[in-house]
Amino acid sequence: MLPMAAGLIFVAFSVAALVVEISLLGAAYRDVATVADLAAESAAAKLSNAGAYEAVISLDVEAAVAEAERVGGMWGSGDERVTVQADHARVCVTITDVYRPRTLAFIGVRTVVVKATGCAIPIAG
Repeated sequence: MLPMAAGLIFVAFSVAALVVEISLLGAAYRDVATVADLAAESAAAKLSNAGAYEAVISLDVEAAVAEAERVGGMWGSGDERVTVQADHARVCVTITDVYRPRTLAFIGVRTVVVKATGCAIPIAG
């Protein structure tokens, strides 16, 4: 009876650790997605002055890329990679980060790649 109880306790703690790890992975994804959205929105605010007098809203592509990389690189584990795709009408920011599980190392999981993309367009508002 005692070995069965010990086995049951081990399984219960393993399941609890897995639930906590999945929750932490979800939080890591949510953080990366938030930063990607913030970087895209911040970059979409960099407007070109060229068409301002004709009421044409377009992005200053170089300034938008620089802003997206600046904002996207402000958060992370130090292993994050920021990729920006921008043209005069839209900017998309993809952030790839590495999540290191705390309790899954005993089954061989050392890192999990977390990737999120945020896009934004400049509009009159």
